[in-house]
Amino acid sequence: MKKTILVLFLIFGFIHAISQTTMNLDSLLSLLPEAKQDSNAVKLYINIGEQYETNNPEIAKQYYRKAGQLSASIQYVAGFCRFAANYSAVLNMQGDYDSSLFVNQKSLKAAQSINNELLINKSLFNIGNCYNYMEQYETALIYYQKVAPYFEKTDNKAYKSLFFDVMHMLYQNLERYDKAIFYGEKALALCHDQLNSNTRGTILMNLSVSYSKNDPPETEKAMAGYQEALRIAKLNQNLYLESSILVNLADHFYQLRDYEKARQYYTEVLPIQIQIDDQKGICMTKRGLSYYELYKNRFSSSEELLQQALSIAQKNYFLNEEQECLASLAEVYMAQNDYPKYHYFAQKHDSVSNLIVNEKILRATQDLELKYETEKKQSQILLLEKDKKLRNVSIIGLLIIMFLLSVKGFFFIRNLNRKRQLVEKDAELKAQRISELETERQLTATQALLQGEEAERKRLARDLHDGLGGMLSVIKLNLTNMKGNAILPETDIPAFENALEMLDGSIRELRRVAHNLMPESLMRYGLKAALSDFCGSIDIKTALFW
Repeated sequence: MKKTILVLFLIFGFIHAISQTTMNLDSLLSLLPEAKQDSNAVKLYINIGEQYETNNPEIAKQYYRKAGQLSASIQYVAGFCRFAANYSAVLNMQGDYDSSLFVNQKSLKAAQSINNELLINKSLFNIGNCYNYMEQYETALIYYQKVAPYFEKTDNKAYKSLFFDVMHMLYQNLERYDKAIFYGEKALALCHDQLNSNTRGTILMNLSVSYSKNDPPETEKAMAGYQEALRIAKLNQNLYLESSILVNLADHFYQLRDYEKARQYYTEVLPIQIQIDDQKGICMTKRGLSYYELYKNRFSSSEELLQQALSIAQKNYFLNEEQECLASLAEVYMAQNDYPKYHYFAQKHDSVSNLIVNEKILRATQDLELKYETEKKQSQILLLEKDKKLRNVSIIGLLIIMFLLSVKGFFFIRNLNRKRQLVEKDAELKAQRISELETERQLTATQALLQGEEAERKRLARDLHDGLGGMLSVIKLNLTNMKGNAILPETDIPAFENALEMLDGSIRELRRVAHNLMPESLMRYGLKAALSDFCGSIDIKTALFW
């Protein structure tokens, strides 16, 4: 049976991962009334947020936002960078990777504004983590390579441990498990004096996944690591870490065909996932439980669990999960010899698979185009810089010659001065050209990204409007015809009318979504007209600002 093993890993924000507070929550909250709006208040907000983070992330985000707003108002760059690391860590745990990337990019700009090497490297590190979560591993590797020299020269064990764990996860995602284990064990060795830290628990969990998936599997090491990581998670009441460990244990036993133990861990983790609102985790756990029901030949309960998982996947646009749910539903109906439903869900699975492939191709194409244009511009810049250096050498040589030949007279010296001025002017032109090429390179990269996004939005809007919208309209027409020709009991007429109204509402909602994806005014009249229409549709009284 096809099954995707869930590898949930928690690479927290860099600053966040090494910051621990020794005060309890009540003590921290008691300091709030007397806190002045300064850098100490920023630290207090962040420390309070950390206490809530693993069991009530939404409250944690509220305190982190207060820290970020206060840091911005008092121009406390270090506080803003720490806010970004903590806030983006929660966003990553909730699967909101785009927002996390945006916050960390703002942190990078802030760190660069004061040229702080430590904060710059931490921000780069967290940006790499975001791309790692989004499965853009090559881009993530670029950012990790930027910070690698900094981590190599630092004496801070916590920094090195986190960096090694990130490299471990990167190679794990690339299915290079031998290389992943090498970095994971290096990360774990640096945490030997932090027996109960969340960082050590995360590293142990990630390393256990690599042990179990290595060839051959190192099952004993994997189980020992899982159990130790689970102890740490429960000790620290870290629900996110506990949830990840339990899911990985369930998948581990599923791969060993020990379905009873797999079901035990799936059942144990589901309430935790509901508590922390981990929609993707809930989806995958319900799918895992459905396999047990299928194993027991309880087809109806297996189908019900898969339909619940499919609904969550479609609602949250989890394409990979939607693909797996459709494939599993097809298998359930195949087991019941219900071939029409089997073929229906198999075709739906193929459609989602094609969509996933198309998205990967689009992303890969954009990455290649961006990489090609970037390398092309960089090559031109290097050539011009080399030429500039040669020109500078020529200038020095000419100056020496001018000094040696100065005795030959004023007119000869004047000619040499003219030549020097020409050379300097040429050097200035080259420097200006370098600047222009750099600007052009940045514009090209931005244009490539925007064009890719615009094309995808057009495609989605067109598919929704022309495909699904047309189908819903035909359904409405057929139902309307049925209304005129069919004889219904009086008790069923209101329900039938209600169904038609709900169908109308669905069509209107579909058109609204398609229009929001790619407004007609934007396609026909341009950005200015589209923004004007959008601003006119906003209710100022209900607008929210952050």
